[in-house]
Amino acid sequence: MNGEQYEFTYTDTGVYGHVVSLLKSQHLGEGVHLDLGCGFGAIAQHVRDMGLTYVGADLASPGREALTKRGFESHDIDLLDTESLYERLTEILGGRPLASMSVIDTLEHITTGPEVLSVLAEFARGLSGAPLVVSVPNVSHRDVALKLLVGRWDYTETGLLDRTHVVHHTESLLDSWMTAAGWREVGALDVRFANSDQYFPTDLVALNPSTLVGQALHTISERANANATVNQFVRAYLPGAARGQAWPSWARTPAPFLSVIMRTQGKRLETMRDALLCLLGQSDQDFELIVLPHKVTYEVQVKVERLVSDLPEALRERCRVLPVDHGGRTRPLNVGVQAAHGDYVAILDDDDLVLGHWVETFRRLAEAKPGRVLRCVAVEQDVAETTWAGDLVAHRTVSAVRKRFPSRFDLFAHLTENFSPPVSLAFPVSVFRDLGLSFDEDLNVLEDWDLLLRSALVCGVADDPQVTSVYRRWAVGEASHTLHSREEWKATEDAIIHRLDRHVHLLPPGSVSAIRRRSQSTALIGEPASPQLIDKYERDVAELRQALLTIERELHEVRVSRSWRITRPMRAVTGALRRNGRS
Repeated sequence: MNGEQYEFTYTDTGVYGHVVSLLKSQHLGEGVHLDLGCGFGAIAQHVRDMGLTYVGADLASPGREALTKRGFESHDIDLLDTESLYERLTEILGGRPLASMSVIDTLEHITTGPEVLSVLAEFARGLSGAPLVVSVPNVSHRDVALKLLVGRWDYTETGLLDRTHVVHHTESLLDSWMTAAGWREVGALDVRFANSDQYFPTDLVALNPSTLVGQALHTISERANANATVNQFVRAYLPGAARGQAWPSWARTPAPFLSVIMRTQGKRLETMRDALLCLLGQSDQDFELIVLPHKVTYEVQVKVERLVSDLPEALRERCRVLPVDHGGRTRPLNVGVQAAHGDYVAILDDDDLVLGHWVETFRRLAEAKPGRVLRCVAVEQDVAETTWAGDLVAHRTVSAVRKRFPSRFDLFAHLTENFSPPVSLAFPVSVFRDLGLSFDEDLNVLEDWDLLLRSALVCGVADDPQVTSVYRRWAVGEASHTLHSREEWKATEDAIIHRLDRHVHLLPPGSVSAIRRRSQSTALIGEPASPQLIDKYERDVAELRQALLTIERELHEVRVSRSWRITRPMRAVTGALRRNGRS
């Protein structure tokens, strides 16, 4: 091969057009544009049209020869020889002002990319901080990823998997290279293709979005990978301070097991104090606490911060207060997730209670089935606002605890109703950071149910039948069920289900049998046997058994009583008379 396969046509919407657009965005002055790894110099004429002096540099090749014949200056350069690169660049420039530089589709072909970028940063800093535009192929394109799932890695003459590539770039690797070399990004104009040159064969079921598995994989890819359809990264940089390593270490940094998110409006500081005391009593203290006062006044924020500052040092040093002054009631949850350092995230509202083994039980579930949503059981209790002596606004319980929520998680039951309040759940942080899920800030209600369903349909649920929390329902006082109408709740529920209906979903093991049982129960009793219905039947049976035991006990007491023994002859005579009467 002599390089002729890389003679590509300039288009405004392609890589070369995007490179020129980024150069124009930098408002360059007069001087030389140095195009390293220039090949055929596809941008040469357009750079000249910008009023710059185009200078190409590359190894000897048919491309460079063609560039020279077109009347453009070109020079020989070896980017593998980084020891003499600075000196060679100085020679090529020849004392002329440097306006800008570009490295287009070159870094993937050399093993000295980080070193070359470091030399270019040093060179640019010494010459008025000239910008650099870089373009590399994106190996994390969806087509490459989906084919790799089924064991295909198809090298081609050019394109994403050009057989001459020695480095395959993702956005994170490109960022590491650039920042470690001393470049900071100032512009991005990536080239996107929904179907890349790797979109073959078209009947590959994992690749084709018309198949169920293809549609599911496309959906996951779009959520998780912002660059799923990026064919080429095209970025502009200015020289700055070098930071980090070109080849970053992926060694795990110490992190707490759980990040506890507590949103508050500061209206129920008494219940918030109770919730904080519950955290102090946890048997497993491997957690951090993020308190999120939402749209509170300065006076209220001071009170919230005072509550936190009064905590013992062991917990206080693991607690952060992050005020949130914008967005609806869901916004603090997303802010908390973004700030979380833990492996899992749990929501503890400022009016709920958790038992001492709440964190411990979540950890045990996570160790048994890592990566799943963790679910324990919450009991429900009614509370009401009240006023004590001295006009002190407080609360009181107005009911015993109720075990309204099933002991085991049932996905199909949750599609009709939420049986898992937020305090009973912990989400793997990977759901947010790697799969791109978040709380829907357009929802005023049911935001927790929405995220639970979307998460459960991707990573599944690990459950434990233990009761670990008390979900307190406000019978008197402000709460979401009093602030929003039933019509709004129903409309939100319908919107959530409609959105789920647009996608293919994964079902956990046992789902086929569960669907069959529900179908059979519907045929027999006219309605699906949901956990709520099963619980009702179990309660009815338990009540009947208790009533039968009571009757049997009372009957036994009568039979052994003195009055029963005394009246035995009378009952015998009465019985004989009845028999004679019938005869």
